[in-house]
Amino acid sequence: MKRIYTFFAMATMAMMIFTSCERLNEAEDRHEARTLDGTWTGYIDTYYTDRWGLTGDNYRTTMYFERDNAYGGWGYEVDYDVNSRYSDYYYCEFEWEVFNGTIRISYADSWNDVYIRDYCLDDYYFDGYMDDGTTKDIRFRLTYDNRFDWSPWHRTATRGAANDSKVKASGIFANTER
Repeated sequence: MKRIYTFFAMATMAMMIFTSCERLNEAEDRHEARTLDGTWTGYIDTYYTDRWGLTGDNYRTTMYFERDNAYGGWGYEVDYDVNSRYSDYYYCEFEWEVFNGTIRISYADSWNDVYIRDYCLDDYYFDGYMDDGTTKDIRFRLTYDNRFDWSPWHRTATRGAANDSKVKASGIFANTER
């Protein structure tokens, strides 16, 4: 009986050693990355429960995804107040990758990586839920937007944030810890 347990333990260890983190569906990951390539505009809503009950925030957001390989690349995001988009905003660059159907976004600031697992994506719509490692429920609804003008954010001097051109904030977003 002892030999059976020893054999079973060794077989289990061998399976774990020879198992790797391979892409399960390379073609699907490439397709998702190709579809993400471009500019997406819409809304991000965050919901969480504090000691007084359910609360949340809503943002107008635009995200740009640029592929530099088959599965991912780099991009930038701007969250802004619809009524004062050039005064109240948060701009941040990021790197992204699609791996086994999960989209990972790594921001240039100190914010957590975001994982998008439960989503719908086609040529015109991108919606679903983001997981940033907190207890917030983050829902996004974006549409493809090939007319968005990024130039105001690319030439704006950093105001209210560290002198890092990858992260810019102004107005109500300048004092927000992300």
